[in-house]
Amino acid sequence: MITAEDICERIANKLGSKASAVTLDADTTFESVGLSSLQIADIVYGIEDDFDIRFDESQAAAVKTVGDLVKLAEQAAADDSAA
Repeated sequence: MITAEDICERIANKLGSKASAVTLDADTTFESVGLSSLQIADIVYGIEDDFDIRFDESQAAAVKTVGDLVKLAEQAAADDSAA
């Protein structure tokens, strides 16, 4: 299962050298670290591919924090396993 740490690592990879200037945890908003919508989409699609889950597009678009994305991933995994 995906964790906040997994997502924070993905964000740090996107931020590159800028990652050391920000605190990344479950409460981190994507906006606060300066990720573009394209970078956020890349993280979301990467999670879908790596964990073989599919997000509801409208719910994925509403994600604002690392914790929100973890919850969405847990819900998607549960939905996929129930199907």
